[in-house]
Amino acid sequence: MNETPNNPKNILVVDDIPENIDILKEILRGEYTVKAATRGGKALDIARTTPIDLILLDVMMPEMDGYEVCRTLKEDEATRNIPVIFVTALGDAVDEAKGFETGAVDYLTKPVSAPVVQARVRTHLALKDAQEQLREWNANLKKRLLQSVATIREKSQALMSVDERSPKLRGYIHLVELLSGIFELMGGRYGAHARTVGELAGDAARKMGLDAETVARIRLAGLLHDVGNLDTAGNAAERGTGELAAGAQDEQRLHPVRAQELFDQLEELHDVGLMVRGHHEAYNGSGYPDGLKEDAIPLGARLVTI
Repeated sequence: MNETPNNPKNILVVDDIPENIDILKEILRGEYTVKAATRGGKALDIARTTPIDLILLDVMMPEMDGYEVCRTLKEDEATRNIPVIFVTALGDAVDEAKGFETGAVDYLTKPVSAPVVQARVRTHLALKDAQEQLREWNANLKKRLLQSVATIREKSQALMSVDERSPKLRGYIHLVELLSGIFELMGGRYGAHARTVGELAGDAARKMGLDAETVARIRLAGLLHDVGNLDTAGNAAERGTGELAAGAQDEQRLHPVRAQELFDQLEELHDVGLMVRGHHEAYNGSGYPDGLKEDAIPLGARLVTI
C-alpha cells in the first residue's frame, strides 16, 4: 500500500553524524515521517518500540557499527521484516557484499543522490507491502482451505445417495472435496470451470441411476478433465482456442493425453484417466485425440463433454 498524507510511512535514519541525517530528512521531507538515531543501540530501541517501515543505516558508527545493527535486527522476530538500506561512504565491493550478507536489501554510497534515494525507498516500501500481503495470505491459506473443503463436503453430503456415503467410497469423496477446495483457492476461470463440470457430470451420472462408485469416478474425471493444461504456458484453458497460434493449438490438443498419463500412474484410476482422455471426443468422430465415435467414447467422457 502506498503512503498517503494521512498515513505516511515511518522511515528511521541512523547515522552518527547529524548533518548526514539532516540531508536525508530533507530528501524525504513531506512524503514520509522520518525518525532519527545517532547510535546503533538507540536505533534498535526505536525499531522495537515504534512501527518502522524502512531503515536507512550508516555503516561506520561508534560502539555498534551498521553491520551489527542490521544483523541484530534480522535476528529479532519483531524487526526482521523491516527492510534495511545501507547508506555509507564505503564503496568497495567487499563492503557491499558484507552488507547484503547481514540482511540489507540495498546499498547507497555517499554523497547520496536525492532522486536515487527517493526511488530506492519507494521501491523497497512497495516490496515490503507486497511481502506482508503474501505472508498474510499464506497464514490464512490453511484456514481458507479447510473452510472451503468443509463447505463443499456439506453441500455434497446433502446430494449423496446412501451408497455414496459408504466407507468404500469415502476416499473418493474426500479426494474430490479436497481437490475442489484447492481449485476454489486458485480462483479464476479454471477453478470455477473445473468445479462446475465435476458437479454437473456427477449429478447427471447420479440421475441416470449409475452406481455410487461410477458417480464418484465421473465426478473426479469432470473435476480434473483439464489438468493436462496446467503445464502449458499461459494456461490454454484460460484462453479461447481461437486466440492460440497453430502450433499452440496442436500442443493444447494434447492436454487430454497428458492428463491420462497422470492417472495411469495409479492403476485404480485407469478408467478415470480414459474419461479424461476422451472429454474432447465427438459423437460423430470429429473430436480428439483419438477420433472416437459413439459408444466407443467412455460414458463418463460423454457426460463431462456435455
